[in-house]
Amino acid sequence: MFRANESEMSDRSDMPTVDPGPLPQEQAKGGGAERRTQVRYPFTAAAEVYDVHSQTRVTGRCSDLGPGGCYVDTLSPLVVGTAVRVRIERDMREFEATAVVAFAQSPMGMGLAFKEVKPESEAVLRYWIGELSGEKSPTVEVSYTGQEAGLRSSNVGQVLNDLINLMVRKKLVTENEGAALLRQMFR
Repeated sequence: MFRANESEMSDRSDMPTVDPGPLPQEQAKGGGAERRTQVRYPFTAAAEVYDVHSQTRVTGRCSDLGPGGCYVDTLSPLVVGTAVRVRIERDMREFEATAVVAFAQSPMGMGLAFKEVKPESEAVLRYWIGELSGEKSPTVEVSYTGQEAGLRSSNVGQVLNDLINLMVRKKLVTENEGAALLRQMFR
């Protein structure tokens, strides 16, 4: 494997870098040869991973996503083979699936292989992947019913408050207009 020194890299920033594969001790920890069969795209979103047996919850950041899995950056990855539920949230869209930890590297993160994806989450996944790959994808219409609808509507006030404050900070509305909107909202 080739690794350019820093002075060479600054002169050749357009050249891709090649990193060496995992060391034998990393392979024993769950690393190893690339086993993905589907492409993954760089993607940033909040992620929560729940161990279905111990109910341990790990939070992190999803850093890549594909139709068959994702990678979650976290300081506390779960053990390879652990059955999990994963929830990824970005841009007011939520994805949920059951998965298995396919790769783990402490304290870096873990690769998850999706096992079962809820139908409504499948549409969100297709939308995100279409967006990431540059393909046209249909707009995702998400409808909430029952308890989910109550949880979503209870958050609307906070979201509107944050949106109005953001509009004021970006000078899309004046402070007086923002204050008036906030007063109307809380009447």
